[in-house]
Amino acid sequence: MNPALVNMLLGLVGAYFTFAFGGWTQLLILLCIAMAIDYITGVAAAIRTGDKLNSKIGFWGLTRKGLMLLVILLANQLDLLMGTDVIKGGAIYFYLANELISITENYARIGLPFPTKVKEIINMVKLQADEEEAKGAADKTDSKHHSSEKDEGAHVGDLTQEEVLEAVKEALEDLEAHKHRSEEETEK
Repeated sequence: MNPALVNMLLGLVGAYFTFAFGGWTQLLILLCIAMAIDYITGVAAAIRTGDKLNSKIGFWGLTRKGLMLLVILLANQLDLLMGTDVIKGGAIYFYLANELISITENYARIGLPFPTKVKEIINMVKLQADEEEAKGAADKTDSKHHSSEKDEGAHVGDLTQEEVLEAVKEALEDLEAHKHRSEEETEK
């Protein structure tokens, strides 16, 4: 196949997705990663529990994820129409929280331990999703005060963005320490 044609097609697809989703933010990337991990862990959980893999269930799982992306596309267009930037974020946080909860459920079905810090972060994301949803509802009814209230900082429940980032950092350090302990036990 002609490399120039491949590059042109990839450029067109990239331009479409940038237009449709308002760019690839880190939050959207995280959602796509969570969707992939949820699908993979769902298949692994079905295998582990002895459930028969079913192509219909797999098809509807992928369809559901595609429909989530359509809602986010719609939310982005609504943000553009209304001159806000909270509807898309709220939709992404909502679906991200659901995907993360599903991943933890899949891990439980597989029988793998799930780090406590990561569970705490997932709970924080769920709180952020609830907050974004409430913020979107408030912005819908009162868009006049939107720009001055928005700059006060991102909050997850009673936690600031810095506290959430610190919790993520601690969780990653815990995972790294666990990895080193596992490697040391393997070497023995």
